[in-house]
Amino acid sequence: MKHEIITIFQALTGVHEKFNENALEKQDAVKKGDMPALENVMKEETVLIQQLRKLENTREHVVNAWMIDKGFVKEDVTMDKLLQFFPEEERQELLLWQQRLVSEIEKLKHQNELNRKLLEESLRFVNISLDAMYPRGEYENYQRPTSHKVQDVGMEGKSLFDSKA
Repeated sequence: MKHEIITIFQALTGVHEKFNENALEKQDAVKKGDMPALENVMKEETVLIQQLRKLENTREHVVNAWMIDKGFVKEDVTMDKLLQFFPEEERQELLLWQQRLVSEIEKLKHQNELNRKLLEESLRFVNISLDAMYPRGEYENYQRPTSHKVQDVGMEGKSLFDSKA
């Protein structure tokens, strides 16, 4: 089971590496405004999320079964608790994979934050562009009615304030 746990950490790290590759592809797609590429990246991420869920469930099951086998019945086993049951060589390998996984997760957090800011800036630019193309009048509510509205009333071309003196 020890080797299974290391294999699971290797797989988790691999999935997060793919997430990081996708995050960079997403950044390029947003910069270029390439919506089909962005959609493809998001589809790939859906598959990765499913893989991550399966791996996480497997990790939880394997660790719990291993801890029960060692005589410990605990939920939420920490890495420190787990490592004490590994021989030194395997402990070092598991620590290495844990560090790589944490590093990949940190990279992903950082890249996702950059992508979030990039998307916000893109949306801000789109809104500014739309405002420039379709400016709002300063006094939209105080415009003279169009002729078709006036015809309905039967007062062509006359204002409500026209009066004879």
